[in-house]
Amino acid sequence: MIVERTLELAAAPAAVWPWISEPERLARWINDAQRFEARPEGPLALGSTLVVHLPRNAPLEARVERLEAGRELVLRARGLPNDLEVVLSFGLQAEGAKTRLALRAETELTGLMIFAEKLIASKAQAKLAAWSENLSRLVAAG
Repeated sequence: MIVERTLELAAAPAAVWPWISEPERLARWINDAQRFEARPEGPLALGSTLVVHLPRNAPLEARVERLEAGRELVLRARGLPNDLEVVLSFGLQAEGAKTRLALRAETELTGLMIFAEKLIASKAQAKLAAWSENLSRLVAAG
């Protein structure tokens, strides 16, 4: 299952990148997590781990699989309910003084989860939409 969303942000990729790669900024727009922490501390780097503390569940870990500063960040998250593994991608592309950000979440549903694909995809699309709105407001505010 793949869920995607693209948005245009009113800032150059260099100004958007910290919102993608710094855990304390991620927490400001991906607001369904209580907090994020990077291991090791600091901005995300290739091979580092982003620990996501969720309100009702144990923390999950997302490993940075690909990173090209200012252009692409790919995380592989494990520890989700039903042993789901999700690959979350952020792709940035300059468009004049603006940035086109492509968000993509991909997972393989197994077992009984395949019967809930439409519901799961709908909820994932709603999360990406909410995250997009939050990020757009924050980037516009500077």
